Amino acid sequence: MMNFILKIMFFCLTLIGAYFFFVDKLSEGYVDDYYNKFTQEAGSLVLGLSRGEQGIVPDIVEETFHGQIQTPVINFATNQSSYGEAYLRAVKRKLGINHKKGLFILSVTPGNFTAPQGMSDEEIIALDENTPMGKMDDFISSPNYEYIIDCYAYSLYNVFNPYKSQGPLLSHKNGWNEIRIDENPGPVVENDIANWKALTKKYYKRKLKEESISQYRIQSFIKTLNFLKEYGNVVMVRMPADVELIHLENDNWKDFDSKFDSIAKKHDVPYLNYSRLKDSLKTYDGSHLVSKSAKRFTRILSDDIDNLLVRQKTK
Repeated sequence: MMNFILKIMFFCLTLIGAYFFFVDKLSEGYVDDYYNKFTQEAGSLVLGLSRGEQGIVPDIVEETFHGQIQTPVINFATNQSSYGEAYLRAVKRKLGINHKKGLFILSVTPGNFTAPQGMSDEEIIALDENTPMGKMDDFISSPNYEYIIDCYAYSLYNVFNPYKSQGPLLSHKNGWNEIRIDENPGPVVENDIANWKALTKKYYKRKLKEESISQYRIQSFIKTLNFLKEYGNVVMVRMPADVELIHLENDNWKDFDSKFDSIAKKHDVPYLNYSRLKDSLKTYDGSHLVSKSAKRFTRILSDDIDNLLVRQKTK
């Protein structure tokens, strides 16, 4: 009997050892498009959904404010990070306790502040707890085994056939997910882009019917804003997108800009609205900027923030 128990124990230890070997081996290379957001302490942050994730480039922000803000700047926006208790808790754990010169760029779109119709605050909180922001306790370790164990969505056997970011998406160490599509693409890519834009419009129209504005998310955003003000400068930003998408958003939430302009004034932070920005910025799906446009936009944004901070100092 004892011999049998020892064999079972040996077998279990072998399985556990193999599992953690795979976890460690996977951490040595590309994990997934979000892993890099969870592997370092941040000095400054970009927050929001995927528009901010793909459209704001930390390197350019650091270059503009060299020596003036706490670094690194980490793009901590994802397509699952609507404002709420889980996201605020993640932000608190992402920042070092002694940071006082941070720059916090909070991307706001109507999608940040919606939830499925009829869902209570408690149900929204439970929904958020099932995202990586809600599941994780450790947001700064490298390697981050907790992320791989709790959030990695693929087979650990990928260590034998390493998956790498394919096609146009390049995941950077600072959390920026870059979409590398030429701004003057050929006919095949042009057709793909037209199709992606049509699918995005269809998705937005369906989402507008299924979701409604959540006061819980708006209040959580205000809590996040006020928390970050203790650690540096906070800027609210509405990202550019194709005109048709902006019109869809504005038709559904007619006073969005006035609402968030009012929040900005009440809490003494700038609200920079680029929803009508032309400047030849290109999206690949109507909503998200391609690489060159993301870089161009981030320079515009960084210069505007720099000018705002200079004016604040001279008051």
